[in-house]
Amino acid sequence: MSSSSFRKSIFSGVALSALAISGIAYAQEADDADVIEVVEEAEEAESRQDKVVVTGSLLRRDEFSSSSPIQVITAEVATLEGLVDTAALLQGSSLAAGSTQLNNTFQNFVTNGGVGTQTIDLRGCGDTRTLVLLDGKRPGPSGTRGAVSALDLNIVPQSIISRIEILKDGASTIYGSDAVCGVVNIITRDTVDGFEINGSLTQPEDSGGEQYSVSAAYGFSLGDNADFTLSAEYRLSEELDISDRDYLDCPQDLVRDPNTGDLLDRLNFSATASDPRVACNNLYHNTVIDAFSGQRLVPSPDGVTRPTVFGGTIPGYGPRRNGVDPNTGRNFYEDILDAPFLDNQDVFPRNENIALFATADVDLGDIAWDTELLYSRRETNVEGYRQFFPFVGSSQTPFGFLPQYGYISDPTYTNSMNSLVRPVMPFATFDNIIVDYFYGSTSLSGGFGDFLPDWSWKVDGTYSRGEGTYEGNEILASKSGDWGLDGVQDVTGDGIPDALAPPSIDFLDPFYLSGDGLAELQAAVGGVQKGSTEYEQTTLTAVVAGELFELPAGPIGLGLGAEFREFSIDDQPGALTQLGDIWGSSTAGPTVGTNTVYEVFAEVEVPIFKGQPFAEDVTFNGSVRAFDYDLGGSDSIYKVGLNWQINPILRARSSFGTSYRAPALFELFLDNQTGFQSQTAIDVCVDWGESTNQNIRTNCAAAGIPDNYTGAGSSALISTSGGGDSLESETGESFTAGIIYTPTFADLNIALDYYEIELNNQITTLSGAQIVGGCYGGTTFPNDFCNLLDRNSGTNPTAPFSITEVRASTLNVDSQQQRGLDLTVRYENEFNFGSVVFDANVNWALERYINVFGSDFNIGVNDLDFNGVIGYPSVVGDASVRLDRGDWTYTWFTNYVGRQDNNRNFADDLNEPSSYFGLQGLYKVHTEAEFRHGASIRWQGDTLSITGGIRNIFDEQPPQVSDIIGTSAGNTPQSGTGYDIRGRRAFVSVSKTF
Repeated sequence: MSSSSFRKSIFSGVALSALAISGIAYAQEADDADVIEVVEEAEEAESRQDKVVVTGSLLRRDEFSSSSPIQVITAEVATLEGLVDTAALLQGSSLAAGSTQLNNTFQNFVTNGGVGTQTIDLRGCGDTRTLVLLDGKRPGPSGTRGAVSALDLNIVPQSIISRIEILKDGASTIYGSDAVCGVVNIITRDTVDGFEINGSLTQPEDSGGEQYSVSAAYGFSLGDNADFTLSAEYRLSEELDISDRDYLDCPQDLVRDPNTGDLLDRLNFSATASDPRVACNNLYHNTVIDAFSGQRLVPSPDGVTRPTVFGGTIPGYGPRRNGVDPNTGRNFYEDILDAPFLDNQDVFPRNENIALFATADVDLGDIAWDTELLYSRRETNVEGYRQFFPFVGSSQTPFGFLPQYGYISDPTYTNSMNSLVRPVMPFATFDNIIVDYFYGSTSLSGGFGDFLPDWSWKVDGTYSRGEGTYEGNEILASKSGDWGLDGVQDVTGDGIPDALAPPSIDFLDPFYLSGDGLAELQAAVGGVQKGSTEYEQTTLTAVVAGELFELPAGPIGLGLGAEFREFSIDDQPGALTQLGDIWGSSTAGPTVGTNTVYEVFAEVEVPIFKGQPFAEDVTFNGSVRAFDYDLGGSDSIYKVGLNWQINPILRARSSFGTSYRAPALFELFLDNQTGFQSQTAIDVCVDWGESTNQNIRTNCAAAGIPDNYTGAGSSALISTSGGGDSLESETGESFTAGIIYTPTFADLNIALDYYEIELNNQITTLSGAQIVGGCYGGTTFPNDFCNLLDRNSGTNPTAPFSITEVRASTLNVDSQQQRGLDLTVRYENEFNFGSVVFDANVNWALERYINVFGSDFNIGVNDLDFNGVIGYPSVVGDASVRLDRGDWTYTWFTNYVGRQDNNRNFADDLNEPSSYFGLQGLYKVHTEAEFRHGASIRWQGDTLSITGGIRNIFDEQPPQVSDIIGTSAGNTPQSGTGYDIRGRRAFVSVSKTF
């Protein structure tokens, strides 16, 4: 049975046979629980008098009830588990821990929002498909660079949070675009009694990664009709360097003998090695490569100067030797891959946040006026290193043209190597990011008096503005002296290619090669630039809701609304980037654009049965939304749900709906960004004679490319840009079905939900390798992907068959499907020794399927189901046990991350022996399952509360993988964000009210 048929048969069966699935309906007060699955207990319904609006609905109701599953996380969790910021609170939840989260370990990557941004991605659909609300309203995103799209969680001070409601399925009909895979509604405190101050400290057992926060709040009233709160928070996360943890400072190959399990990694015989077995690959440098012979000069282990094949020398250097150590049978190397100055590379950058928050609730008689103001500033500072490897010419250079690199200009100066060479030097980098965020929201609400006593209205207006600056240093192309650029770039903009001047320093001097002259190298070839990003959003929303008329089972509820939203971006990269005067980095132009949307929406809730056998309470819910974007098209979507209280102990719920996501501004307007990639990095036709992929063999041969084509030639130009008005909105479907068990013999709630999400026409920017793979990997050749690349003919005199350019514009191209189960268990009971509460949340992902090109493509990936690969564990969970005894609270909390294995997504079985420098070895491409525990104790008096505890109490270290996987530091997998990098740490928090 297909997924669609399965979904529809389940939903029909629910509707016809009274086993439809219900929404979670009852939750204790937010401050009384840690993590709550909202589940209604029938006996509570009659006692509730106040009507509330829950996440995912327009309608006010007598109790928490919904046909969609909701999870509630209270602010108390942060205190009892030592979580310092909003990102940690959300990203560690079971709904997020099963996918890679954008956190502070990605500072060396181009990410949405820029360096330091932290977002939330539910279900692994992507952070642009998870909508984050603040008190039910949509704040705009902020960040730096052109790709700003999702809310940066850094802007929300944790001290203002009362609770967080997480809707586990799509809600585009209620909230619009981006609410595809879930909605996170951060609900703030609406009252503060007097003055309070809070402070917290998190101190790792080893230095580095300390976290501090201080907050204060004051609440006051003016008469009986106006309440105000003022809050302020300061938060600091210190940097964590690679040298601060043993498991972060020494990346290794991690290849083992398949028979003995012994490590096969190459031995370190370099001049700087103190122990051959310590082979850390942090940065390849201190090397000079001869462009013609390929010979490499490195510091001689014995200190003896030896000449190259052309007779050139560098004092203390000699030709590199690699080979097999006769004593151990292991390979060795003499390259320099590590140095002490690399120890201060950041794993976590330094992050400093300050936030101010104010609320006003004013009663104007029949009208309520509510206002919120938020200001936040984030400063992020990053330190790192990169390579600098220009071509350096000589008067003895024997050729004017080099087949691998194209034309080389006439020599104008000499070097000691008597050849065209490429020195590889370290270059220190820094980035300083400042983001100021302003948010204001005001609402007027009221009723219609005696004319429509059961109806209410509300009008909201919100405005947000993010202002970011990003400053960093670059290597200037105009000062690089790189012969590979000479006569190619027009830095001055006069239309004539510039002849680059010789470098002002000797790049072959060991002072620069070794990294001893980092400051001097920066002064000679470096420059500093600053870019700026502004993102504005204005939203106006109006809603009326009430009861139409009574049915035997209760009144019919109806909500109607309209919304207008305008959002714009203006990203101005630094002058060096816009001029193209940067070496070895992407260039980019401004990203500027505006989009608007007009939307109307409605929700209806119809009670079908009440007080009947096997149908104590049956309610149907439906909602629709129509939208019209200036860019992104117009359409309509719908959602239906059924909530069925079968008997006092069993409730079922189900929902099915369609969704959409309009193109983000950067996907529309991103200006051309250019970079370079080597032929071997992008071209699937390199050595296609060795490929086992029949499509690639057939299509590369049809293109006339030799089966032994080596990919020699200069790097290909990769141009990335927004899709403009050719982009369409993404579409999707979501389905949930669940059952809730609340036995009468115990205060126990068990909820099990099945979910399925299907996304189509996904917006993405393909990589150069994906586009080339799409061209030659399909059953149809040539195809549309082939139109996105240019390849030289076989008769080209300089670089036959080389790819010259790949145009990677943003496209509607891929699809995604996810299926899984959520289990929530909550038990509480009063014993003679105190009150015990147990909470557990588990997510089982059954399938995560992504198809980039279409079903007819075969690009060498065995399985497009990426469920269970590193970063996307199949099973994650969290649990806590809490004992309240008088003034004391004792908590034990646990997080679980399941085993992950990248082997399933490779055509070559990496769990089988593979070639490693002439030997057969096993790569480690999996991570082990991990339980991570913590504990805390809290004493709470009348005006003072003190909490202390330990996170990662058994000091579980992140699993280590072979570096072919992609690692953030050491052999820690970059995408494995569910693991703890800081290690065991103590925390303490103090709260005082006056």
